Parts: sequence; C-alpha cells; structure tokens
Amino acid sequence: MIAARFNPLDIECLVKTAVELWEDVDPSDLSAHQQDTLNRARELWLAEHADQEPSHPEVVTFISPRPAGQAWVLRRWDRHENEISLHADKDSALADLGEYVRGVWDNLIGQEDIPDQPPTDDRAAVRLYYGPVRNSRPDEGYNLYAEDIARRGRTRIVPFDYHFPNEGASEQANRDATFHAQTDDNDLPCLEVDGVLVFAYLDHEAGAVRVSVHLDSAEDRLVRPDGTVPLRVEVEDDVVLDDSAEGTAKQDLLTRLLDAADDHQDQAIREAAFAAGVLWRCPTCQWDNPGEAACCEGPGPCRVAKPKKTS
Repeated sequence: MIAARFNPLDIECLVKTAVELWEDVDPSDLSAHQQDTLNRARELWLAEHADQEPSHPEVVTFISPRPAGQAWVLRRWDRHENEISLHADKDSALADLGEYVRGVWDNLIGQEDIPDQPPTDDRAAVRLYYGPVRNSRPDEGYNLYAEDIARRGRTRIVPFDYHFPNEGASEQANRDATFHAQTDDNDLPCLEVDGVLVFAYLDHEAGAVRVSVHLDSAEDRLVRPDGTVPLRVEVEDDVVLDDSAEGTAKQDLLTRLLDAADDHQDQAIREAAFAAGVLWRCPTCQWDNPGEAACCEGPGPCRVAKPKKTS
C-alpha cells in the first residue's frame, strides 16, 4: 500500500498538490518539497504496477518545536527615571531590585519601623522599601511580571540517517545567502544562510562586537535527528566552539530512546536504526553495534568486522 510508505505530513502535501494540479497550476510552480514527494509517489506507483518491491522508504524522525521560553519583565520608575529590564527568572529580577533599594535606603532613614540597615534578603528589602501594597511611595514604584517569548514553532521532519548537505548543495546555499542590513532601531544586521541567522553588530552598552547565531529557523536538512544543528565557530584562527562532528544520529540519543522503550517499542526503534544504518548486528555473536564501528564492539573476544553492504 503506497500510503504506508509516507508520513502524515507527506500525505497532506500530496493531497494539497493534487488539488493545485486540478486547478491547472503549472507543475514547475510547485515547491521543491511538493516535487520531491510527487517523484517518490510516482516511483512507488510504478514499482507497485510492475509488481516490484520498491526501495525501503526513508526512515525519518519528527522533532517537535521547542516550547516557548519565558522572561520576567521588571519595570521600575521614580521621579528621575523609568527603566525596563529582562530577567531569566523572578528571583534574579528581585535580586536586581533588591540591590537598587539597598543603594537608596537612606530615603527611608527616620521612618517608623524602618531599620538603619536594609535586610540582606531581597524580598524583605523590596517589601520594606515600597510597602506591602507598593503605593506607600507615590513617586516610586515597580511592576514585575512574566512574559512568554514567542518562537517560530514548526515540527521538523529529518531523516534518521543524517548527512550534512554535500559540496554542491552547500555551495548553492552559500551563493543564495542573504544579507539584511539594519533599517531601524528594531532590527540588527543579519546574514541568512539556509535559514540560519547570524547577527553581527556593535553593542555600545556592552562595549563589544556581538555575534549571535539563531538556529530555530534552519532548514530541515541541517538538523540532526537529536534536534541540533552542527555548528563550528572560529575567532581569527581559534576554534571557540565545535559541534560539527559528522555522522548519523548521536549514539546517546539512540541509547536514551532504547532505555525509555518497552519491548515492542525497543524492537521498532532497533528496526528503524538498522534500516538507517545507525546500528548493525554482528553475524557471529548477534551484538548490536553503532554504525560507525568497523568491528564488533560486543563483550567478550568477538571482534568480527562489519558486514559489507550488498546491493
């Protein structure tokens, strides 16, 4: 059955493509994904029509979008300033506010029930300074609340047998790279390559050149089965970050999947791993080895070489 060879999103793509073609859309106007899915469906249909067994379908994994992050927004004002700052959590925001009120504690000296020295506890210092309802000082105040950080959420479909784009595809992506210059105060200069966004700009407040890499929008072909994008960062001739190791799915990801699986799930995961070349089974001792191992790594003396691929 042809439908069994496709994941649900590909089937949805086929249905939408069929509707577009029914409306007399030029096939050349279809997206690359639509054309690729149609070609796969055509090959499967021809193989089925000729009573041939089509090649094994690509084993893919679905990676859900990361949940929205959260930041705590602190707004503090007085007669001279109105400041807004972002913090990773409530405690760090209160720590910042506590440091401020301890620096202006002299404003409270002489008032009833106010100690000469501020409390070391941030919450206690803030509560004493602003009062229990935050309105005992009419010229000063603060607001503290949590805000969700929106992400560009989408489910990724990546092959379990991961391979970084080849030389030709990489060169084409580099030629198609786009530079986005800063046009107003709300954006920053950015280089976009295959969906990866690299911001490089001068930060006068930090007094430094800042570089920020955003990978959430990277094309699916760059994403490894564990949801990460291989990244290598160099400053001058020094490598400051290298997560670019080639290969298939990280072994610890497969281990985590197998550790969390029941017997039925374990069998399905191993079958997918064998089909993708992530694992191979020693023909002598039947030990499951990682795909990159040239010889059996099972316990005991067995070190049988990896079986050669047969066409």
